[in-house]
Amino acid sequence: MNSANPNVEHLLPVLQSLLQNLLSSDNAIRSQAESSLNQEWALPQPDNLLVGLSYIINQAPDPNIRGFASVLLRRVSLKENFDQADDQNPDANTSVWFRVSADTKNIVKTCLLNSLENEQVPDVRNKVCDSISDFAYTEALLLCSSSPNPALRESAYRIFAGHPLILSEQDPSAVKNGFLNAFQDPENNASIQVLMVSGDLLRAKLEPIIPQMLSVLESILQLKDETGLVECLSSLTELVETYPTKFRAVLPNLLEFVSIIYTNPELDTNTKQVALELLVTFAEASPGLCRKQSNFCEKLIPIALDMMTQIEDDEAWYTIDDLDDTEEDEVASFGEQFLDRLACSIGGKQLLPIAFNLISPMLTAPEWQKRHAALMAIAAIGEGCHKIMKKELASVINLICQNFKDPHPRVRYASCHAIGQLSTDFSPTIQDKYHSVILQHLIPAMDDVQFPRVQAHAAAAMVNFSEEARKSVIEPYLDVLFERLMKLLTSNKQYVQEQSITSIAIVAESAQDLFRKHYNTIFPQLINALQSAQGKELRLFRGKTMECATFIASAVGYDTFKNDSLNLIDIFSRIQSEVVDDDDPQISYLIAAWARLCKIMGTEFLPYLPTVMVPLLKSASLQPDFAVVDSDVDTSINYSSEDGWEFTSISGQQVGIRTSILEEKCTAIEMIVCYARELGPGFEPYAKQVLDLVLPLLKFYFHEGVKYASAAAIPKLMESMKSYIVQSSNSNTVSQQVIAAKTEEFKQTWGLISAAILKAIPNEMDNFPYISHLFQSFSDCVEIVGEGCLSDSQLDMFFERVESILTHSIEQIDSRIARLKSGEDYEEDEAREITEEESEESEAMDSLSRAMRMVLKTCPNGFISRFDKIIPTLVQFSKPEYIARSKVEDGCYALQWFLCVFDDLIELAGPVSWTYSQYFLQTMINSLDLSFRPDVRQGAAFGIGAAAQFGGSAYSNAVVQSIPGLANMINDPEARSDDNIYATENATSALVKILINGASSVPNFDQVLLLWFTGLPIINDEDEAIYSYNYLLQILQDNATLHKLLANYSAQENANLPRNRYIIEKASEHSSQLKYLSEISNGLGILHLVNILVDVLVQGILQPELADKLASALKSLVQSCPEETQSALWVCIDTEKRHSLSSLGYA
Repeated sequence: MNSANPNVEHLLPVLQSLLQNLLSSDNAIRSQAESSLNQEWALPQPDNLLVGLSYIINQAPDPNIRGFASVLLRRVSLKENFDQADDQNPDANTSVWFRVSADTKNIVKTCLLNSLENEQVPDVRNKVCDSISDFAYTEALLLCSSSPNPALRESAYRIFAGHPLILSEQDPSAVKNGFLNAFQDPENNASIQVLMVSGDLLRAKLEPIIPQMLSVLESILQLKDETGLVECLSSLTELVETYPTKFRAVLPNLLEFVSIIYTNPELDTNTKQVALELLVTFAEASPGLCRKQSNFCEKLIPIALDMMTQIEDDEAWYTIDDLDDTEEDEVASFGEQFLDRLACSIGGKQLLPIAFNLISPMLTAPEWQKRHAALMAIAAIGEGCHKIMKKELASVINLICQNFKDPHPRVRYASCHAIGQLSTDFSPTIQDKYHSVILQHLIPAMDDVQFPRVQAHAAAAMVNFSEEARKSVIEPYLDVLFERLMKLLTSNKQYVQEQSITSIAIVAESAQDLFRKHYNTIFPQLINALQSAQGKELRLFRGKTMECATFIASAVGYDTFKNDSLNLIDIFSRIQSEVVDDDDPQISYLIAAWARLCKIMGTEFLPYLPTVMVPLLKSASLQPDFAVVDSDVDTSINYSSEDGWEFTSISGQQVGIRTSILEEKCTAIEMIVCYARELGPGFEPYAKQVLDLVLPLLKFYFHEGVKYASAAAIPKLMESMKSYIVQSSNSNTVSQQVIAAKTEEFKQTWGLISAAILKAIPNEMDNFPYISHLFQSFSDCVEIVGEGCLSDSQLDMFFERVESILTHSIEQIDSRIARLKSGEDYEEDEAREITEEESEESEAMDSLSRAMRMVLKTCPNGFISRFDKIIPTLVQFSKPEYIARSKVEDGCYALQWFLCVFDDLIELAGPVSWTYSQYFLQTMINSLDLSFRPDVRQGAAFGIGAAAQFGGSAYSNAVVQSIPGLANMINDPEARSDDNIYATENATSALVKILINGASSVPNFDQVLLLWFTGLPIINDEDEAIYSYNYLLQILQDNATLHKLLANYSAQENANLPRNRYIIEKASEHSSQLKYLSEISNGLGILHLVNILVDVLVQGILQPELADKLASALKSLVQSCPEETQSALWVCIDTEKRHSLSSLGYA
């Protein structure tokens, strides 16, 4: 029956029975009812279904059925694709609502409006309002907004909230006045609904309503309507998060109002937390505004610390056997997170002094709760106050360590917690500088046998400390630390054993080969534990033991581990075969442990790969679980956060996704990358299957990690396929037919990959980190596929993407510059936001330029023929406004990126690049000026060197014109600072390329040669170093040129001694030797040459053959000097460098 039939009364009992079955708690009954709804109603008789549901909304005696009918009505009406009949037109509207008759639609409207007017049960009426919102019946607004019935007036604003676009056709002034009047509605619920819908009005710049919104809050508080207060505060929080600057004027009022709420003893804890959430959200959305509010921290920090003291000395804390069953002190936990978020937003300059004025006396308070809260507070603010707190780190650590001997165990626990957190927040400084004071307190804390929670937390803090500790830091403590952790393995508390195993794993990872001496003690115990620990309750223990075993195997190396490898593999295989539950915690541990074994064993792991890949591919293929529930449903009942469920509100409903499954999926794909990388051609049998799996995941919008892992996997899989073809071609064991088939498959696969990556880009234009990842993956693949890798159509698509990215980036840069010029609306936090945006975008553009470089390198003709099309957009990156911003620290990246693009063009296209010189060459020369940032000057200097080396004679004049700018960079007093060193080394390298490739056109050759020699050594930029040291070797073999160069250098330095970096640094330490060398012939020149050679040899950046030749030249040079000169030169070499030369066999 396809047309509406008003006489559906006889169907109502059947339909009501169906609704009852849909609500059944019996899964079988509910599943059968869902099938019936789709197959017997929605598909064959949609008109009867919608009319019947509309009648039930009005007639059913059970309010639960009436409410559910309203929910089902809108779900069924708007649901698409009950069938797949229109596969040929995927854009066709296939919803039930689209397929029913006009008569049916009129009946639905009439029934809903009738129910709205007559329904007495608030919950049912709210559901009807939600349906009316979805169907956008504006008649309901006329019915409700002027009704004398307060419930209907409330409904009008609920409908607004569900479908705010209804207001878009109304006069803004009339809407504003209507809302201002509504805020004064004597019915409290109506004014609550007004406040909750008003967010969308802010888009129309209706800031005048904000004070009235606050007056609603005050009246609700006076009426003690706590439920309404929570709803309004939550809505206000959403507004503040989106439009913080619009609330600038009322921030003091909000601060005072929240303080009143917190100090009101009659209000529920949850209400207070919701109120505080409003202010911390404000701080996160606009830190600058909150910093300007002088008493912001003064009001909130005491509240946070007070909350953190609200903990009970519960006996269960001491006796519990499973930490997963621990019930956190909710208020204290909220206060800790609140303080953490506040510190990360406001920063240490304002927050730290206020916090420590309160924390210091708390550390000596008689109440243990205050001492505990103070230590937890130090841990909470470390990350946000990093810059300021780092200066006082020694004092802070001493404060914490004094409490390791506190009489109360929970204070000792908090001390462990603080040290652990700071070890993460201040690594590696805390490990390098304060290891002694920390470990002499932390290691003994593991002996607190009476309180296993303290023992376990001390071991956990050791994990944080060890993760960033160098091997040399761990070495003095390794034996005693291992002894303590081994004792913890004998604890009668399983959580202590589990933590001990994790801690041993991380300590082993830091100690590396130093851990070999403990291998025979611990490894048999781990094997025994894996063999004997049976039962479901020990699954996590087995997982952590697998993790520990593989971390230790990785640390000690395959030679030490080899004899145990087969036994461990057999155990892993058995455990894997016993896994039956999808939520088994062993799954994630197995995935990572197998991958570590592969990395340890290399190609010897290949026989076990089939065992690993079956469950790994299963995990990588997992699909997300979704749930959609009404806004008033308590999701925690059926969708526990412990099971990985996370919900967000969308269009009046709660949409949930189970993220724990996606984490497993992400980890599996990351491990696939590991196998492909480690096994190379050995992974080829799985490469195509995995590629078919990951390519669609480039658009997997439910989990960023999955997208990133998929993009990272693609080049490794391509490399595996290509290396197999190369290996097979060099072998007589694979037939030519197979090789040809694999080669063709490789080409076809590359076509799919390039299309997938390039098609994913337009949907991610505002996600610059992911754009960067996609271009990185693309350029890696282009490099792997090699010459002629892109067809004309692929090149066209690539250049379309380049053009769109360039255009979008220019829009972003212009927007940021406009924000920086915006005057009074510009906030301090916006500067940080702009810097972060600039950094993310710059990384993406670096990946883009690398992709362009690889395409130019592999497809030069196709690239050049399309380059003209992007020139008009490209040259905008060098417009004056961008150039000005390139002279500012953390300024615009545009000019530097522009120069790098043309650097690559000169290097790879050679003389052909001269065609485009009008667009970049003068800008490149000008950018050598010291007023520009070092990265800009580095790009310019590299380009000049490339022009000299690859550009040909057309560039000769420009190259010579650039020499003064290069000279200024080298002679700058700050030339060798950390910020400038790469720019200086590129300038020096540019000079040697000029000397090598254009000596005949260089005026004052000797002066340029001296300038180059002055710029040495090059010890950071390995790619550039080789040019200078090959040239230096030639000079060392030409006595006349060498003698003249050393004489010129000595004369220059004698005329201006403070200029030489080494002389400045060592003048006081080796004054007599320097005086001697400055007085003998060519002495300072010889000293500079020796330092150049010593530095580069110690650095170890050269190929062995070149290094050996330079070392031989160094010996000859020194041995040719008188003994007194040899002695002076040797003394002037740093002790550490002398040791390095000896260990390398050069001295």
